[in-house]
Amino acid sequence: MSKSRKKKLTEKEIKAQKRKELFQELLPLVKAFGLWVILVVIVAWDYTKHQWFSMWFVDFTTYLSYALAKVMFIPAKIIGDGSGMVTTLVVNYKSITISNYPMIIEIECSAYHAYLAMIALVAFSRWTVKQKLAIGSILFVLLALINSLRIVMLGVIGRKYPGVFNVMHDYIWNILLVIIIWGLWELANRYMSRKKSLKNEKNDEK
Repeated sequence: MSKSRKKKLTEKEIKAQKRKELFQELLPLVKAFGLWVILVVIVAWDYTKHQWFSMWFVDFTTYLSYALAKVMFIPAKIIGDGSGMVTTLVVNYKSITISNYPMIIEIECSAYHAYLAMIALVAFSRWTVKQKLAIGSILFVLLALINSLRIVMLGVIGRKYPGVFNVMHDYIWNILLVIIIWGLWELANRYMSRKKSLKNEKNDEK
């Protein structure tokens, strides 16, 4: 009878340990999500009130998309200012043409929420500060290039297949963006975990 109780108690302890380990693994992601929400609210507030720093995402994406199109030998021009309404605020944008297809890159097109999500994930990753700065910078550059490549592709698609543009812009990209963010961070996290394991093995051998 005592052995049976002991066995059941051990099974409970094992389950409790697994739950604890799962919680420890998910905790950084929960914290990252919380930070992401806060950062998105801050940028959205600035965008609708003052535009002190939120338009940086828009300008950065516009000029990077222009430069990338030029590198790919695709016709591109920044032709002047465009404008749009956000609540009661008039927002000015740079109008851009890619493959002779006119576009205005707004705040949502800049994928600012993706950058903020990556910043939050890196901030709560189990890496050193130096690793966070190095890996975070690489991930930021990759994400920026991928987003600008998307805009260049949308310009080409808008010119040749205008009927497909809205589907690509509104649906397919939003799904792909989530996959891309998670994929980039997961690859980086696995690389750092593998590097840490190899370092620990070497230390154990010594």
